[in-house]
Amino acid sequence: MEVEVMKFRKALRFLLVVAVLFMAMSDMALLAADDVNTESNCPKKAPVVVEELKPSVFMEYQYFSAQGRAEIVAVKSPVSGLVSEIKVSEGSLVDLDQELAVMNAGADEELDKLEAAAAKAKKILVARQNWKEKSEAAIRSAEKAYQNALELMNEKKSQVNRVVKAPVAGIVHLVMAAGTAIEADALLLEISNPRQMIFQAPLKDADRASLKISDKFIGTGEGFKGEVEAEIVAISDALVSIRVNNDSNQVKDGVTFTFKKFIAEHVDAIVIPSAAIQKDSLGDFVYVVEKKKAKKLYVTPGAAANDKTMIAKGLATDTMLIVSGLECVVDGKKIRIVNREELAKDKAKVQAKEKDKPAIKKEKKVAEPEVKTKIVEEAEKIGEANKHRYIVGLTFERFTINDKNMREYYSYWFQHIPGLEFSYQAVDKIDIWATAKFYTVKQTTLFFEDTVRFTLIPFSIGGRFRPAKLGSLEPFVGAGINFYYYRESIKGVAELDPTSGLAFGFHFQGGTYFYFSPSFLKSIFAKHNRSLLGEIFVKFNIVNKTLAEALPEDEGNKLDLGGFEMGIGLAVKF
Repeated sequence: MEVEVMKFRKALRFLLVVAVLFMAMSDMALLAADDVNTESNCPKKAPVVVEELKPSVFMEYQYFSAQGRAEIVAVKSPVSGLVSEIKVSEGSLVDLDQELAVMNAGADEELDKLEAAAAKAKKILVARQNWKEKSEAAIRSAEKAYQNALELMNEKKSQVNRVVKAPVAGIVHLVMAAGTAIEADALLLEISNPRQMIFQAPLKDADRASLKISDKFIGTGEGFKGEVEAEIVAISDALVSIRVNNDSNQVKDGVTFTFKKFIAEHVDAIVIPSAAIQKDSLGDFVYVVEKKKAKKLYVTPGAAANDKTMIAKGLATDTMLIVSGLECVVDGKKIRIVNREELAKDKAKVQAKEKDKPAIKKEKKVAEPEVKTKIVEEAEKIGEANKHRYIVGLTFERFTINDKNMREYYSYWFQHIPGLEFSYQAVDKIDIWATAKFYTVKQTTLFFEDTVRFTLIPFSIGGRFRPAKLGSLEPFVGAGINFYYYRESIKGVAELDPTSGLAFGFHFQGGTYFYFSPSFLKSIFAKHNRSLLGEIFVKFNIVNKTLAEALPEDEGNKLDLGGFEMGIGLAVKF
C-alpha cells in the first residue's frame, strides 16, 4: 500500500509541475499581448473619454433598407393560339383597361362547325313551331338545344378575337411579337407600375419569425421629405418585399429607403454608443473604469438604433464606460480621464510629434511596422482558436479502479494509460466530448504461474462547459455517461474461458486547456489555421456492474469499476 501511495504522490507532483509551467507560459503570453496592443505612440496612461451609465428609455424597432423599383405586373395570354395584333410597343405608356393585344385562338374550323350546328338547331326549332299538331314538350326541347348551340358558338367567337386589356396603368416591357404562337397563361408582356414601388431587402433568420404578410412599416428615403407608409407583400427564405403606394409619384426608382416597425419600449434600459462595443474570439466586450485602470467586460448586446445599442447583459447602472480613446486601451492599462477637447489635443500632439521625428530615425524603423504587425497577429491568433469547433487529441493519465478485490489481486491497479479524445462545440462555451482509453493489468498465479490478464476499454461521452477564457488558459467542467467493456482471461496450465461484459455509469470532470502560440503549427499547416492545445484534467468515474454470482467473503455481487483519473493531454483545434 505504501508503494502505491508513493506512486500517487509522484504523479501528483508531476501534474503540479506541468500546471505551473502552463501558468507561467500563459502569463508570458498575456504580457506579450499587452505590449503588442499598446502601440509605441500611446502614453503610459491612456487618455480616455468616459460616460456614466444611467437607465433610460429605449425604443426598439425592426429595420430594413433597400432600393425601390416600380412594381412589375405580368400580363398573360388568356387562351392558346396566335397573337393576331399587338397594339402597344416597348416603352409605351398605357392607361388602365387600354387595349394591348388581340388573340386568335386558332379555331376557325371549329367555329364553322358550331355555326352550322346553331343553324341546324334553329331550323329544327322553327319546324316544330310550325307543326299542325304542336307539341309543347318538343318545342321546349328544340329551344333548349338551340340556346346551347348559340352559347357554344358565341364563346368560341369571343376566343377567336380575344382582346387583352391593361390591368394597371404603367410602362410596357417585353412585348411579344405579332404572329407568335403562345400557350394559355404564358407571358404576353409586362407593365411596370410606378404607382406601386417594391423594395426587396435581405432577411435574417432572426427576423423571419416576427414578420407576416401585411405588416405595416414607416419608411424614410434619401432626399425624401417626410415619411411613407409601407406594407409587406412577400416573404421568402432570403428576402422580404415591401410595397409603397406611390400615387403622388414622390418615390423615385432606385432610391434607397429605410423602413422601421415598432417592436417594444424598454424602460430602465442600459444604452451605450455602438462604437464602444468591440469584438474578439470570445464575443462582444467593452472597457470600463475600475481603480483608475481599464477593465474588459464581456456583454450581450440587444437591439440597436441611431448609433446606440441596448445592452441586455453585462453592464450595470453607474458604471463608468470608456467611449473614446479606445485605440490605446487594453485590459488593466492605467488611464487618464479627459474630455473630448483634451483627447483631440492629445491626439494632435502625438501626430505632430511623429511628423517631427528625424528622417534617420524613420529609416531605422522602416521595418518596425511589419515586425509589430506579425507580433500582433501572433497575439491575436491565441484567441482566434475559439472560432474553430473541433478538438482531436491524445491523453496520458493515471487511472484507478475502486474495486477492493481488484486492488488486492492486481498489484499495479494504478496504471499509466493512453487515450484518444474528441470534442465538438455544439453551442457557445459548450462542447460535446468523447474519449476512449485502454487499460490492462496482469498477475501471475502462485502455484501454476498462469498469467491472469484484466483488460478494460473505458468509453465516456458527455459535455464540457467552458465558462471563460483567461488569457491562454480556458478552464472547463463537465459530466456525462460511461460505457466500460471489460475482459479477464487466464493463460497457462489452468486455462479457463475468458469472462467479459459491459458496465455503465457516469462521471464528473474538471480541468483547463492551454493555448500554445499559433506559430507552433505554422510550419506544418501553413495554409490552414490550426491551434495547439495543452490540457490538464481530473475525472471521477462511478461505474458498477452487477455480477451473476456473489464475490468472496460476503462482499456482495457488485463489481466497482469506478475510480479516479488525472492526466495531461495534447490536442489540435480546427
